[in-house]
Amino acid sequence: MPETPAPFPHAAVLARLGAGDFAGLPAEFVDTPPKREALHALLKASEAVHRAAVSTTQVADALRRDQKFVRPGPPSPHLVRLRQQQAQARQATNQARQAFIVAADGWVRVFGLTVPARKSLEVFAEQWLVANAPRDGSP
Repeated sequence: MPETPAPFPHAAVLARLGAGDFAGLPAEFVDTPPKREALHALLKASEAVHRAAVSTTQVADALRRDQKFVRPGPPSPHLVRLRQQQAQARQATNQARQAFIVAADGWVRVFGLTVPARKSLEVFAEQWLVANAPRDGSP
């Protein structure tokens, strides 16, 4: 039986920010409209990356499972569709990552943060979210 994909860990925070409810967020993260917008954009982009990664994993698992029993010869229409879905999922993942990097760049500028040397902007933003953004189920 396939595993249920993990939900986006910051979905509640993203929903609250979208609704204009800033309860439970540190005041220094939401004290100005530009900060709220930058944080909201970063969380939305992070959610898109999460969704794309889940989709890519699901299609890859299905393809791996179904390719085990392939007979020699031309591929079946089912496998061709799965390979097309895999290509689309990879493309969506790449586009989501690019959007995340753009959102992270704006977020770093608005928050006045400095990305450490030898650390990519993407990794820095992901680590910051894990360390500072409240996860679902936590206060």
